[in-house]
Amino acid sequence: MKYKFLVPICFSIAIGLFFGKAFFDIYDASSITVFDEKDKIYLLQIGVYSSENTMKKSFNNYKKYLYLKEDGEYHLYVGITKNTETVKKIKELYKKDGYSIYVKETMENNKSFLSILSEYEKIINIASDNDIKEIEKIVISNYKEMVLKA
Repeated sequence: MKYKFLVPICFSIAIGLFFGKAFFDIYDASSITVFDEKDKIYLLQIGVYSSENTMKKSFNNYKKYLYLKEDGEYHLYVGITKNTETVKKIKELYKKDGYSIYVKETMENNKSFLSILSEYEKIINIASDNDIKEIEKIVISNYKEMVLKA
């Protein structure tokens, strides 16, 4: 009498395993991504210009930084970071030079760039003020190369 329910229970478990395996195999074979993992990064904008010529006149070393044409205007970025403490450091650096920094949040999913950015964040934490600007130039060149593919 005790073993009378054992066969239907084992049969139900076997059917559940079969259908579960079938569904997961179909899911793994599909190319649909359910979750697009992205990380938040901060772009540190130093100015918005109506034309490229205006940007060149206003900011001498614009080629060393990131400028993107958005909505017909040129946005000039001097830094990219994932850490809010680094944002504060860079804002203070440029505030000393007489610039105000606007912080733009965006999402990025390029894992190789995010990995490199994390390593540079560690270096920035121990770097001097002048070194931080140079490190950000390297980060921007990596962003151009890896994310923008320019």
